[in-house]
Amino acid sequence: MAVLIQEQEGRAGIRVRLDKPVFTIGRDPGCDLSLDDELVSKHHATIEAVEDPDRPGSFQYYVQDQDSTNHTYVNGERVTLYRLSQDDVIGIGLSSFRFVDDAHDDLEETTRIQRTWIPGLYVARRKTKKKKAKRKKRARSHKS
Repeated sequence: MAVLIQEQEGRAGIRVRLDKPVFTIGRDPGCDLSLDDELVSKHHATIEAVEDPDRPGSFQYYVQDQDSTNHTYVNGERVTLYRLSQDDVIGIGLSSFRFVDDAHDDLEETTRIQRTWIPGLYVARRKTKKKKAKRKKRARSHKS
């Protein structure tokens, strides 16, 4: 499956896993991703996962505007239906989300979002395979 990573002023924010065949985005609390933003329609957009006919077991993702008042954008361009690619930026209202497809990116290598002591403030930290290997090695040596 894929992930949307909210971007605010060039920094990563919340991370949302696209864990349904049709993922809904809008202002309505019943949406899979509910945005508290007056520029967002109640049912603003959907992201649909469609199995790739050329590669069984992998998916193609499409974002579709649901006739929203303020439209849906991908990489700054207004779209009605658009096939998403790695690192496309989806604009809905005041929010921007980077699309990350698990099939094209190692999520262990992506930015980890951690909460700070300041309410509502998150920081981005990178977790690399090298650091992960060091932690595993340390853990094994402590067990001995």
